[in-house]
Amino acid sequence: MIDDLRAMAIFATVAETGSFSAAGRQLRLATSGISQHVTKLEDRLGVTLFYRSTRSLSLTNEGKRLLEHAQRMMTAAEDGLNSIVDISSEPAGALTITLPAFMAGSSYEHAIWSFTRQHQAVAVTIKYLDRNFDLVAEGIDLALRMGELPDSALRSRRLGSFGRKLVCAPSYLQTLPPIRSPDDLKNADFVAMEGLLEQIVLLKDGEEKVLHTGRGRVLVDNFAALRSALCAGLGIQRLPALVADTDLKSGALVEILPDWKIPDLGTYGVWPDTSRRSSLTRLLIDYIVAET
Repeated sequence: MIDDLRAMAIFATVAETGSFSAAGRQLRLATSGISQHVTKLEDRLGVTLFYRSTRSLSLTNEGKRLLEHAQRMMTAAEDGLNSIVDISSEPAGALTITLPAFMAGSSYEHAIWSFTRQHQAVAVTIKYLDRNFDLVAEGIDLALRMGELPDSALRSRRLGSFGRKLVCAPSYLQTLPPIRSPDDLKNADFVAMEGLLEQIVLLKDGEEKVLHTGRGRVLVDNFAALRSALCAGLGIQRLPALVADTDLKSGALVEILPDWKIPDLGTYGVWPDTSRRSSLTRLLIDYIVAET
């Protein structure tokens, strides 16, 4: 029976992550071992649980039925563990968290370190990524995300907000005609970033202007690369103030149209509604809100 329960838990993880290798990374087991457990479970039941191909993995009808029971089993087990954690004075468990890379060194990161330092029975893995991805498939318990959130099955809580500034290198600014209003930027080069909207809203004294930046001839995939391209004089873009301020102070970047304000973006904690570590996740979120 214990072997069957272990195999069901591994099967559920494969189904949730979408591959044997992803399940192996989450469970810290060899991919071959993951495959063997699932194969033995299929032999035990006399059914095929997954349709397998070289590029994809999908559940059979029997696999879908078993997954419902396996998830309930794992949720019940986690609830039992959480009930002990809730009773005890010391939280325990493991959390995998993602932050945008530019939040390294931020008050949010410091709050996570403080929480981890205070609770010796909590293990934390942090991944610094500027892209969004499927939290369930990647085994993520909590993601800190910025901007407006799309409708989804994820739970979320607003943690705060951050400002942004429109910047470029002094060398690039010298190539432009005098910039007195947003209209003067219509022919400027904008450095593009994957996931960043191709329009910028600017506000001043109740007036609103929208800049349409287009894709640009330089495209990057994270804020560190965006900052580097801007400092190299390749164009204009908005940066989180946390990223831009050091370069603004040193003179590596200059702020464009400082009298016009870019609206602040919200920062949110996002987690799967089905997370089996939801109690510990919510405890960390409460701590982040109190500390920031």
